[in-house]
Amino acid sequence: MNDPWRHEGAAQAAGTRVRRPALRPFTLVLLGLLVWTAWPWLTRPEPVLQHVQASPPPVVAPMGALAQAFELARPATLRVEARCSGMFSSQVLGLGSGFFFDPSGLVLTAYHVVDAAGQTRECGEVRFVGVDQDRTEYPLTLIGFDAFMDLAVMQAEVSGLVPAIPLAPALPSPGAEVVAIGNSRGDFLEARAGRVTRLGVTPGRADFAESTIELTASLAPGDSGGPVVTSKGQAIGVVSYISFNPTGMASSGSLPPFLLGIPLPRDFASYAVPVDVDSALVAALREGEQRDVPVIGFSWQNGYDYDPRASDVDLGPRPGPIVVTVAPGGPADLAGLRSLTVRPVLDDDGNRVASEPDADVIVAVDGVATPTFAELLAEVRRKDIGETITLTVQRGGATYRLPLELGARRLVFTGQR
Repeated sequence: MNDPWRHEGAAQAAGTRVRRPALRPFTLVLLGLLVWTAWPWLTRPEPVLQHVQASPPPVVAPMGALAQAFELARPATLRVEARCSGMFSSQVLGLGSGFFFDPSGLVLTAYHVVDAAGQTRECGEVRFVGVDQDRTEYPLTLIGFDAFMDLAVMQAEVSGLVPAIPLAPALPSPGAEVVAIGNSRGDFLEARAGRVTRLGVTPGRADFAESTIELTASLAPGDSGGPVVTSKGQAIGVVSYISFNPTGMASSGSLPPFLLGIPLPRDFASYAVPVDVDSALVAALREGEQRDVPVIGFSWQNGYDYDPRASDVDLGPRPGPIVVTVAPGGPADLAGLRSLTVRPVLDDDGNRVASEPDADVIVAVDGVATPTFAELLAEVRRKDIGETITLTVQRGGATYRLPLELGARRLVFTGQR
């Protein structure tokens, strides 16, 4: 690769003087603008991403044509509730949003909203219900999903045709005004206006799909799965994630946000899975295609990354994510991984004076170091369901290499296909 900075360094090391042309004031201004524009992408701190779970900025109400588009689209939107079955059928385990995109009752939502693996099952099997603006309830059945893209198509039990939001013929340009419809903050199918800032966002995380749409709309818990609608009343996206570090994301071909009149630095952005009328992904999911992701088969909690340099307990010399709970009968269980336990530390008189964790730490996959859960996830997502990998596991003072056949997430955690 012809790298001028590398060659310049080599020339200086050899004692050769490098001649630089004088820079004119206007050139300095252009260079300063270039560095200022590129700096967030050059430094690129790790983005903080999550499925709409924190404290975003205040909601902005739609105005003019956007407000009219919201009123037209609202009858086709749903509050999506995860409920218990049996005697606790009224208990709501979680809620999100969704919308009819076909008059026959087909619904688009975010997969993580209707992923039973992410729902509490203490009350029995989880079922999903859609509630429209008239409080009419529709039982929902999962038809197709793509776990990586975080998109799902469901069929609602309807007695006739229902209002539907048409999918847009094409995605909008950055700067376009949009309105998301959701159920956050205790609201019911309400509007969250904003603008498109970037298309094709690439955050560099294995659990975040590329080609995502970035928005300024203030989204929060309950908005996931809701539609992102243009001023023409057409859906261009399905709400998926938020970020509190949007400058840590790269994008393909879009202008920097400040050139669109959006001030920097920004400390919040929301993200939607792109959909349009020609979407091959939507077509595949409505035909019943189900695309799962490979998993090892254990739960991990935020903050349970072991770092020997900072830890108060000794779990071995190498860093890695701690195995918290192993899914019974799953790949991790069959391979011999163990759930986290806590053992008491006793003094000479037999009194408990402290507690110490007894934990498995996954330090590598196929020889590639995994010091954090994010890096472990990235390695696993590069594999295929059914592929056999080798985990390097640190257990106390010993290190083990365990062969493990990766499973499908939905099957491993819920037993559902």
